[in-house]
Amino acid sequence: MKKALLTIILLAACAPARAALLERGPYLENMTSKMVTVRYRVDVASPSWLTFGAAPDCERFQTIAPAGKEVKLPLFGLTPDTTHCYRLYLPADQSTGVYKAFEGTFSTFREEDKPYFSFLALGDSGSGTEEQLQVAEKMAAYKPDFVLHLGDMIESGLDTDADEEYFKPYAPLLSRAPFFLTLGNHDYGRDYKKEEGKGFLKTNFAPFHSVPLTGMPPHYYFFDVGDARFFVLDANAFYGAKFAPALTPGSKQYKWLEHFLSKTTRAWKFVAVHEPLYSTGAHGVIEAQLTALEPLFLKYKVDLVFHGHNHNYERTKPVSGGLPDEEKGIIYLTFGGGGSPLYIQRRNEDWSDKFLPVYNFGYFEVNGKNLKLTVYDKDGQPIDTLEIQK
Repeated sequence: MKKALLTIILLAACAPARAALLERGPYLENMTSKMVTVRYRVDVASPSWLTFGAAPDCERFQTIAPAGKEVKLPLFGLTPDTTHCYRLYLPADQSTGVYKAFEGTFSTFREEDKPYFSFLALGDSGSGTEEQLQVAEKMAAYKPDFVLHLGDMIESGLDTDADEEYFKPYAPLLSRAPFFLTLGNHDYGRDYKKEEGKGFLKTNFAPFHSVPLTGMPPHYYFFDVGDARFFVLDANAFYGAKFAPALTPGSKQYKWLEHFLSKTTRAWKFVAVHEPLYSTGAHGVIEAQLTALEPLFLKYKVDLVFHGHNHNYERTKPVSGGLPDEEKGIIYLTFGGGGSPLYIQRRNEDWSDKFLPVYNFGYFEVNGKNLKLTVYDKDGQPIDTLEIQK
């Protein structure tokens, strides 16, 4: 511990003469059972230092970031299913001093031999409204292994709006649980259907987020936790996003999805995709998307499909080919009430089991072959439940 701090102090001699301040974060992304990426933003380009270890030994290891404002620190060689603590140091007012800017904890994922985990799900939160803050406050009371965001993190998609609409509302969660992000149409910016939208993600999203290198970052990827695999897709091309990767049969993303769905041996298979395959909300079903994806999901026995896009909560019955099907069907869940203005139901369908035009988030608990979902409104009151036993 003393050696690590001595190194910090010596290196700080090259730091600016003014104190550096945390402007964003820290926030966790891209976690596995043995690694996590810690990211943060400093208000002035300066070196920074991160110490970490299995709690309570926060000074066991040290990693150093060179002078910069946008910092990404992957931590490798972590112990699975272990609570780690970490401390972030920045230059102090004097050029030879440092101060502890942040201290927190996180827990690495479990492997297949420990098939239990919990997570939160929400979507369409980018608004900065009072309702978004209420939902965020209720979510912060939970201790999930991770958070699954179903897209439209920022209304404008611009990084200049990201602090107010994403990083500040979820700060208590972001520093202790990784967020896995699904791209929505708003995340492509207002010109997502035009030539002017070229390079938008490269400027406003990719530099600030880390996703697993298991697909084509930042568009699509998969991650594993316990005995489950989550597939995060980019289906925005079906909605007209000019620079989103295709997801039609024969496309690179489609072939990637089919390959890994067919190879997955884990007990649970989940899919996250922003635009719904089944929905009775304001945005109806995109037939081309449904035709392309539903056969794959049915063939490889996907357990649940998560959506955003429609600003409501909806749960379907097990559905196949547009008809309720208890034997072979899939349940589709829409969590689009993270903070943006709500939508009303536009039509009735036999396959829709529950529709609520309320702000919402879901809390999932998976234990072996059992799954329990509780959906909450912005006041923290339960509004729906679901239990599945494989």
